[in-house]
Amino acid sequence: MRQTARRTRAPLAHVVSLWQKLRKHHREYGVSYQLREQTLTFSVRLAVVLFLGVPFVVYSQNKDSLSLSAPLSVVRKDTSSLPADTLSSKNDSIQTSRSGVDTLVVYTAKDSIVYSMRTRFMNLYGKSELNYRRMGLKAERVNVNWDNATLFAEGIKDTADKAGKKIVGSPIMSDAGEDYKGSHIGYNFRTQKGKINLGNTEIEQGYYYGEAIKKIDKDILFVENGRYTTCDAEHPHYYFFSPKMKVIVRDHIVAEPIYFYVADVPLFALPFGAFPNKAGRRSGIIAPAYGEDFRKGQFLSHIGYYWAISDYMDASTAFDLYTRGGWVNRSLFRYGLRYDFTGSVSMNVTSLHDGEPSDPARTEQRDYNINISHNQTINPTTRLDVNFTFATGSYFHNVSSNLNEILRQNIVSNATLSKTWEEGNRSLTMSAYRDQNLVTGNVEERIPSISFSQGQFFPFRRQTPKLRGLSSEGDSELHWYEMIGVTYSGDARSNRSKRNEVIKSIVNPLQDSTTITTIQERYGVKHNVQISASPKAGYFNISPSVSYQELWYTKSIEQDSNGTRDVKGLRAVRTFSTGVSASTRFFGIFQPQVFGITGIRQTVTPSLSFNYTPDFSDPKYGYYGTYIDKGGRTVKYSFFEREIYGGAQAGLQENLSLSIGSLFEMKYKSTDTSQQEQKIQLLNIGGGVSYNFAADSLKLSPLSLSYRTDIGRYLSISAGTTHDFYVFDPVAKTRVNRFLFSDRKKLADLTSVSFNLSTTLSGEKKAPTGNASTPQHVQAEQDRVSGQVGPPAQQQTYQGLFEEQTPDFNIPWNLALSYSFSQTQYNPEQKFVSSSLNATISFNLTDKWRFSTSGSYDFTRKEFAAPSVNIYRDLHCWEMNVTWFPMGFYRGYRFELRIKAPQLQDIKITKQGSERGTYY
Repeated sequence: MRQTARRTRAPLAHVVSLWQKLRKHHREYGVSYQLREQTLTFSVRLAVVLFLGVPFVVYSQNKDSLSLSAPLSVVRKDTSSLPADTLSSKNDSIQTSRSGVDTLVVYTAKDSIVYSMRTRFMNLYGKSELNYRRMGLKAERVNVNWDNATLFAEGIKDTADKAGKKIVGSPIMSDAGEDYKGSHIGYNFRTQKGKINLGNTEIEQGYYYGEAIKKIDKDILFVENGRYTTCDAEHPHYYFFSPKMKVIVRDHIVAEPIYFYVADVPLFALPFGAFPNKAGRRSGIIAPAYGEDFRKGQFLSHIGYYWAISDYMDASTAFDLYTRGGWVNRSLFRYGLRYDFTGSVSMNVTSLHDGEPSDPARTEQRDYNINISHNQTINPTTRLDVNFTFATGSYFHNVSSNLNEILRQNIVSNATLSKTWEEGNRSLTMSAYRDQNLVTGNVEERIPSISFSQGQFFPFRRQTPKLRGLSSEGDSELHWYEMIGVTYSGDARSNRSKRNEVIKSIVNPLQDSTTITTIQERYGVKHNVQISASPKAGYFNISPSVSYQELWYTKSIEQDSNGTRDVKGLRAVRTFSTGVSASTRFFGIFQPQVFGITGIRQTVTPSLSFNYTPDFSDPKYGYYGTYIDKGGRTVKYSFFEREIYGGAQAGLQENLSLSIGSLFEMKYKSTDTSQQEQKIQLLNIGGGVSYNFAADSLKLSPLSLSYRTDIGRYLSISAGTTHDFYVFDPVAKTRVNRFLFSDRKKLADLTSVSFNLSTTLSGEKKAPTGNASTPQHVQAEQDRVSGQVGPPAQQQTYQGLFEEQTPDFNIPWNLALSYSFSQTQYNPEQKFVSSSLNATISFNLTDKWRFSTSGSYDFTRKEFAAPSVNIYRDLHCWEMNVTWFPMGFYRGYRFELRIKAPQLQDIKITKQGSERGTYY
């Protein structure tokens, strides 16, 4: 019987007596006692503290039990693992090894711990905790039987609850990171088996409930009348129920039979079911979607298999199968090593037909699309990037359900290996390039292309610490020749082009035609050297420069009245140019001190430059030839007009160019007096014009002007205009060498104008209080996928036109508008006009409903382009998405109701329609 503890200061004699009992108990059972925060060791120092009258421990004892009422932390271990000389007797060894506990057991209790030395029963009272290996237990009361190595944990009734139904301190057992909760928990240390009554647990983003949960192995659980769900509501909105469940931790769950409930209403039943219970990627079947199309018949979309090969690679393949329309296959292989490299190989193959085999109007489509991607950081200065795509010209139009892919007109592929030398300001790039036109089938290839560049260096500069670099302080101490800088760039290419020319029949041009394919290969090397300096002359920066270019070719051409022929042989083209520029900057400041405006500043940056380039079509250079055509006219041509970099420039150039930029800025006081003044740009204007002294006519170039402003950071406006100073001759259909001012007293004609206006407005973002309707594990998964934290999420092989991201309900509304207008009229009688408006608007009808729409309108053609409407509903653990394309090439709709949790993303209801017969 437990005696009542007497709360008094412990005399030293009593402490010595207690210490002797503790030493004896330690020898017999291998138990050491610790305070919760510090070790309770009965040393001379502790005795002195107790002697001074410090109240330390309150105890009560009888001959069979020991009760300690202080908050204690106790470490116990089986003495069978101790050396033989530490055991008091053979009987002690036999007695303590009966429990089978082969490692340390740490247990604590806030109120008290009662240990019976006769029965070897231990009772923990008040917020008890016990840790054994990787298993942890928390409960209000824990009873341990060390004879058979078992424990029993339970909570107690809350005395403040008058109804007597509330339980506090219900047991929670943690095992290898998973928590198991229940009204009662039993556990066997020896067999590592346990049982939970009315238990629930959360494992790998899923919640498991059961009337009884029995652990028969360290990773195997049996659940009676169990439920599984990812809904974190107190009463789940949906769940899978089974009278018998087997849970294999971090692997899978098997249930027999299984019933699917929504709002406690059973929707369907299966004789058995299996659920994933493993974090990260895992192999398995990709669940298909069923549908029906009036042309292709019934179909299964994206049915396939995903294979998680290892932590560093995976693969997937999926099919679209049509009863009357053929099939589509999409396969993907990915690999990656974080911080080193990533890559993928995807291949899509289609075999589609429309109509019966005997139908004269039957059509067949066979397309493919192959993409190879690789990105690798070899070292901090070397990187490899590969992105190659090969596809038939009709693949995206016939098969793809992705809006951006459908609009593509060409496929650009490239591979680049780059290397930099930071200390020498040098870089080397090796690349391969391929451009395939999906409409004409023409292909342009550069395999390989090698580029080298040397940044500016100063060969005549003294190598002193003070004069290294280009600081203004150093410039004042440099000699003129020390300011001379040199840059170099080199490029070598091998070009291959394939062009298709269709020759239609005169009799039946719609059906009879012939395609002629021509292939050309060209090789070339280009060298560029520029020498420049930037000395200062008062307030002006003077920059003289000399440029030299040399081209090497393996071919050239010859032309005569019969045509053009290639001539093999190494040829070089050497050209040069020189020039000088002067620039400065000045300011104007106006301080009105009204309406909070403290100042308006104008910054003007004029620049004047002169460039000279000889006429390299002169026969003395040998870069141009002439011949007499069949009409008796003399024709001049370049020997290198077909080559990669072209030939030398024809015509003498003595250009004087003037450009002026003007920037208006304003400063104003902030409404918050603790903040500094705010600065905004009011208007940015730029203009440029040039005059060629060597031209025989039209020496003055058109004047180009640009304008840009941002009003209150809400409205962005940009515009550009071009003005021509010469008269347009309607008979000759070109500009002639007469000024408009002299003929019509008009300064210039407006030949082109462009105007763009855009704005983005949104409501004030709500404080990030967290989405209460979204389960925590689902929100974490969404954040992980969107932010790419950790390994990348599994890529779907069936993303399409209707893929929508989860909306942000923290932003109540959002509006984006843009308008663009352009008009060109080189010939005043012919105008080419383009005008379009793009709009996107989204808003929250409630904190659960989100409505968004987007589209554009072409004012010239008077038609809408790709309008779309999207409605999203947050249903806590479910979500609904409705997308509608009301008109155009992509006309169709999609309704989808699905579970949010990523591991159950294929449990959904989908209804869709497509005019193109393309589904996913």
